[in-house]
Amino acid sequence: MIEFLYPVSGFLMKIADECEDEWGRPRTGMVAGALCGVSAGFLSVSDPAAACIFIGIFAGTILSLKVDCLSHAVAALVFILIILSGGLPVISIPATLLCTMGAYIDEYGNDNPVVYRRSRILRIFFDYRFSLKMVVVLLAVLSFAGFMTGFGPLTVLLFLLFEAAYEVGGRIGH
Repeated sequence: MIEFLYPVSGFLMKIADECEDEWGRPRTGMVAGALCGVSAGFLSVSDPAAACIFIGIFAGTILSLKVDCLSHAVAALVFILIILSGGLPVISIPATLLCTMGAYIDEYGNDNPVVYRRSRILRIFFDYRFSLKMVVVLLAVLSFAGFMTGFGPLTVLLFLLFEAAYEVGGRIGH
C-alpha cells in the first residue's frame, strides 16, 4: 500500500498547490489537499521513514511560512488529524529534524527571486527541491553505516516516486 501512496501523495500535493496558485480553482485545491493529507497521514502512521519525511515536509513548510492558502491549511489539518487518530510509529528524531531542515531549505529557495538571480544552477536545484532528496539519500547511506535512521533503498525509491509524481502534477494544465 505505501508503494502506491507515495506517488499519490506527491501528485495530490502539487495539484492542491497548482489549483490555488495557477488555476484559480480553490475548491478543487481543497479536495486535493484533503486527499493529500489523508495519503501522507496514512503513510506517516504506517511507516517510520515516511513519518520522518512527511512530518519534515509539514514542519519545513510551516517554518518557511508557505502554508499560505486554504488548500494548504486543509491538507495540514487532515494530516494532523490522521496522525492524532492513527498514532505515529517510533521515529528517529534526528532523521525528522534533518528532513525538516531539507524541506525548509527547499521551500526557502523555491520561487525565491533573490536565490534565482544568483545562478541557473541554484534555480534548478530549488525548482526540483534537491535538499530533501539529498537528506533522504544521506539517511539511507547512514542506515547502511549502522545508524538507526529507518531509511533504506526502498525509502529512497519511494521518495523519488513521490517527487516524480509531484513533477507530473505540475505539468498538468501547462
